[in-house]
Amino acid sequence: MWWISYRGEGAHGLDNIGVFRDDGSVHRDHPLLLDPAPDAHPLHIARGFALIGDDLYIASAWRRDSHIARYRRHGNSFRFADNLVTSAQVPALVHPFDVDVGDDGRIYISCQDTNTVIALRPEKGRPAAVASHLRRTFPGGRFLAGTVVASAHGRLPDAGRTPLQDVPPPQGLEVVLDVHGRPHHSVRGIIVHRGLLYVADEAGDAVKIFEVRTGRLIARIRGKWLHKPVHLVLASETLYIGAAGSGSILAYPIPAEAPAGKLKAEVIVGGRLNAPSGFAIGPDGDLYVAERFKQRIRRFSIDGRKKGTFIDGLPDIPEFLLHVPDRIE
Repeated sequence: MWWISYRGEGAHGLDNIGVFRDDGSVHRDHPLLLDPAPDAHPLHIARGFALIGDDLYIASAWRRDSHIARYRRHGNSFRFADNLVTSAQVPALVHPFDVDVGDDGRIYISCQDTNTVIALRPEKGRPAAVASHLRRTFPGGRFLAGTVVASAHGRLPDAGRTPLQDVPPPQGLEVVLDVHGRPHHSVRGIIVHRGLLYVADEAGDAVKIFEVRTGRLIARIRGKWLHKPVHLVLASETLYIGAAGSGSILAYPIPAEAPAGKLKAEVIVGGRLNAPSGFAIGPDGDLYVAERFKQRIRRFSIDGRKKGTFIDGLPDIPEFLLHVPDRIE
């Protein structure tokens, strides 16, 4: 079945995750994944989510109440269990976008308004140590707790009163501010795989690759079609990249040895998508891509051939998309 998180903003925003069958039809028995009782899911503006066993971690991105919520499987739905971490506990956690559980057992979160990637120890939601590469390179610098990847511009409105260390690009993540001085283009999707952290640097038009152990930048994926990357998906040993700025999906085969330097990705779907957001590889090997403002899911073969619209008329703007086995019925 398919799970789709929605934008959740405005009077008609849906703060839940939609459930669809493999054929794209609404799951009539339980069309929403999270228990819809008013006091059951203190969630506002859901973004990335990660399923680990019977626990579902969801980035709740409202700036005034940013947190990572943990829901537990309960029959055909998931019920709120607790908040793994909030911005009151970890100040870097403002406007989270994506969440991923690394092969080291830590939870990684990209935070748009501090323009950082942070790491948490999952047992109590405590921040991991600041990346050793940052501490060595900037011994007098100030970083928010848990920082693995820092911002090129540390003096951001939600980063606290004491200015943070600027980490010049390419090591630092680039950022574009809006008229109010808030990040407009900043860090987005993340993937942790085989000791490496892949980060969509939206403002930098690149996917940057860092060592998880040290936080050191080792490689960058760039190219003509890689404009404003947002979503990242890992399938087997291929990293798929959704570039919102060019309306494209690209693929980067991950080599056996750690990559280094400047890298290129192959274009799968070039410039044919309208504001692409979340996407996934389906059980049939096809590529399913959400188009935000058209509120639909489109389908392509893995080599980019059009296969039409898969789901149309979604009730809210789609954000993240995930295919899961049909365990819930």
